[in-house]
Amino acid sequence: MPLNLAIVGRPNVGKSSLLNKLLGEERAIVSPVAGTTRDTVDTLLETPEQAFRIIDTAGIRRKGKTLAMAEKLSVVMARKSLERADVAIVLLDAEQGIAALDAAIAGYASEAGCSIIVALNKWDLLEDKDTHTGAAFERKVREQMKFLAWAPVVTISALVGQRVLKLLPLAIRANEARSRRIPTSQLNQFYERMIERSGIVPAGSHGRSRLHVQYVTQTSVRPPTFVVFTSGGKGGLHFSFLRHLENRLREEFDFFGTPIRFVERHKKKRLR
Repeated sequence: MPLNLAIVGRPNVGKSSLLNKLLGEERAIVSPVAGTTRDTVDTLLETPEQAFRIIDTAGIRRKGKTLAMAEKLSVVMARKSLERADVAIVLLDAEQGIAALDAAIAGYASEAGCSIIVALNKWDLLEDKDTHTGAAFERKVREQMKFLAWAPVVTISALVGQRVLKLLPLAIRANEARSRRIPTSQLNQFYERMIERSGIVPAGSHGRSRLHVQYVTQTSVRPPTFVVFTSGGKGGLHFSFLRHLENRLREEFDFFGTPIRFVERHKKKRLR
């Protein structure tokens, strides 16, 4: 079964160049004019490890800034393609820097539940690079896209092929992670160990009663979704507790490059 891989980004970040480099052929029209790729076109790519269905999307434009109807339609098509993607490569322009629209596009991918790889394109065009430039750019990405703390960041050049071959193995790993299901018994053993080590509490006390986590279970995959059953106190798990739980889950079970979702089910105390 092919892995659905979407390539998304604002106009002229190099989506078509990346597609051509991945395919090894000039299929998409590569042009320096923003918005040349008008349509969303699926292309099948067979590799020894995995078959890919690559969804090449037109550049997403800001609402209200798109004049041609074809470009307006491309925004809708891009968002639709994210809905059917397993993994999204969010392409940024290293030369231009990170724009607000980049974060919005990444937000669309995250909302759709895609696994995400952030690719900083046109890395070859940056002058005066040193050994610290990559780390500095990654910090900037993390600062401006805090909701993607879990997404890997790769510096590439779609034009010359620099590190482009890294993307497909990362996409395979991220797709495997989004499909991973943890048995409830194993999950709760992990949870007990986590609480013992950290001592973190789910929420502040409410009167005399404190919120208590009864157990955790995984209810779905793609993306992995966990239900946290609670009782006592007042419902509402603290964000710092959920962030800690998410980070430990990623470490323990290798939820690489995939969003993780939590749902709280609170059991209210019966009034006598």
